[in-house]
Amino acid sequence: MLRACVCVVLLAVAPPTGGAAQALPRIATPDVLAIEMAKALVAGDRARFTALAATREEMEAMLEAAQPPTRPEERREMKEKVAEVVADRRGDFDRFQAMKKTAGVTPGAAVRFEAIELDRIFEKDGMTKIRHSRVRMLQTPAGGNEQSFLIALDDMFLFERGWAFTSVSPAIGKEPPVK
Repeated sequence: MLRACVCVVLLAVAPPTGGAAQALPRIATPDVLAIEMAKALVAGDRARFTALAATREEMEAMLEAAQPPTRPEERREMKEKVAEVVADRRGDFDRFQAMKKTAGVTPGAAVRFEAIELDRIFEKDGMTKIRHSRVRMLQTPAGGNEQSFLIALDDMFLFERGWAFTSVSPAIGKEPPVK
């Protein structure tokens, strides 16, 4: 009986080791995260896009640690806000796919990515954050000239597992020619 109780307690406090927990990438630097997110968006890889974003549980835990709710209403409001941010991601992904077509991205063309701009890292209430980042995508369609696109991304935070996006709000457009 004692053994059974100990096993139940250990299962309750042990970190999850299932497929979902193991699937989360561990990205140590924000520039790598920005490039990986740009790759996922351009490839139309919704699963990778989702994996590069913080989970609802991660976001709730971060907010509760940084700004502990003092009343049940505050906790409910925080959970509703996190749920809203997570729900917006589906639309962000779909809007980016439409923007990609409008910008003239050629499907299947050879591409390379480079992080060109990251806002400064700042810390507030114990949360480490970068607000905006931009990635350049260079694409060479078959037999064509190299084309340059700018991809804008928002809101990455440092979590226990490494850097992940909270809200993404991605955009893409052709880079204006340099004069």
